[in-house]
Amino acid sequence: MIRNLFILLYQFNIFKRIVPSILRKLSLFKKSQTVSLENFKMNLHFKSSIDREIYLKNHYESKQINFLTSQFELEKIDLFLDIGSYIGYYSLFLYNKIQNIYAFEPNSENYKKLKKNILINNFKIKTFNCACSNFDGESKIWYTDVNKLGGSSVFDENDKEIEKYDFKKILFEKINVSKLDNLIKVVKKKIIIKIDVERHELMVLQGAIKLIKNNNIFLQIEIFDSRKKIILDYLIENGFKLKNNINKDYFLSNY
Repeated sequence: MIRNLFILLYQFNIFKRIVPSILRKLSLFKKSQTVSLENFKMNLHFKSSIDREIYLKNHYESKQINFLTSQFELEKIDLFLDIGSYIGYYSLFLYNKIQNIYAFEPNSENYKKLKKNILINNFKIKTFNCACSNFDGESKIWYTDVNKLGGSSVFDENDKEIEKYDFKKILFEKINVSKLDNLIKVVKKKIIIKIDVERHELMVLQGAIKLIKNNNIFLQIEIFDSRKKIILDYLIENGFKLKNNINKDYFLSNY
């Protein structure tokens, strides 16, 4: 009942900032809440802006995920790879379309929440607590706020984004990284891949080149404007054609 009231109020511009603020304060008394969405449940933490958005809108990135869902309706998809899955919204939403799902999330706290969300739905989604990259080994992620872990990024000394922040206040976490080619070894399959990795896109693609060359790939990839040319050029050079873009998400296929 109270959630329905919050959802109703959030539809009016005058309450757009007030309602999330109330939820943040409520989180002092209740750290998380499990809610029912379209066809699954999620345990949401009100201190996270992404979680609050899901709670108040009852959906997340609806335009992007609706376009992605249309691909499942057009043809038979063998595999869905959710790279940078955060707490699993895409994987959970698409589970009624395909059960062969692999979710990748390097941040340890996000990974715990991802596993919990899979468990409360009794879904069988294979998970990896690692970052996809162009090498196998160890690295680290960085973030500026424990309540904004959806923006965790693999550390790159050439990444200018980190210069916007006080380096002494940046938080780091050691992680494992792997080439996607060494984790997923299939050929002649139709695969949908969603990549949301905060400026680490090129390295993910480089580590998945065999997978790309040996399969039909439909790709959703979030690209920041500063990385747009280099990423799209790389994809086009490797046989992809642009199908659509919604905000910072670009949709391409190699077939």
